[in-house]
Amino acid sequence: MNFTPNSFSDGGELSTPEKILTRVTSFGPIEALDIGAESTAPMNESIPFEEEWKRLEPHLSLLKSLEVPLSFDTYHSENIFRLYDVLKMPLIWNDVSGKFDEEVERFLRLHTDNKYVFCHNLAPERRLSGKHMNYISKLDGEEYLKELGDYLKQYARPQVILDPTLGFSKTYDQNWYTLENFSTLQSYVNHDEWMLGFSRKSFLRKKLGIEKLTPDTREDLDLFHTNVLVKILPSISGTVWIRTHRPELVHNL
Repeated sequence: MNFTPNSFSDGGELSTPEKILTRVTSFGPIEALDIGAESTAPMNESIPFEEEWKRLEPHLSLLKSLEVPLSFDTYHSENIFRLYDVLKMPLIWNDVSGKFDEEVERFLRLHTDNKYVFCHNLAPERRLSGKHMNYISKLDGEEYLKELGDYLKQYARPQVILDPTLGFSKTYDQNWYTLENFSTLQSYVNHDEWMLGFSRKSFLRKKLGIEKLTPDTREDLDLFHTNVLVKILPSISGTVWIRTHRPELVHNL
């Protein structure tokens, strides 16, 4: 769920507590709720951590009352520590920056049940996380997959969920090759806990020829996402988190 005015997928839709509760109720059973308050789509400008916090803070009491594990999609380390202090519960830090730094180590030390999603993002600094499409590997196919595996296995350790981060720092072909060969990527890294989050990504829209998201095209996109999962999940091993806008569509996969 996104508390952003400019998310391409659901920006501006969660403006009241009633709308948030309606959305969560529609999900059915979930393992965690992932919250974002800044769009990292390349067409959007980055925002300071103070602005992100203004978007998050009004909803924190409601989120805690849901009694579901909470994940926060932020590259601002300042805010993950604020969230931990306010919520006083174990958290999942879904950090799209791809920077496993001292702040990450500190976060993992705070609680043994904290988890960290280590993402593939080739932008050189946290503040440039949203500019990831300016930093793309020149490799393709199996060579690219091995390079991606080398990147991820640097931090394959307890409490860490590895995410190839489809849609980030990747060409259209690199996205599809990674997705279609996900089990091979797993064999390169030898880690048990993974994240797959490609719901409503632009490379899916391009495959379907969708230029603009409308209620109808969004439904087509969500069903296509589910069908792709049906094809790839049988070959995947270990624990794999599915990050999706429509969990009700993937419950029985």
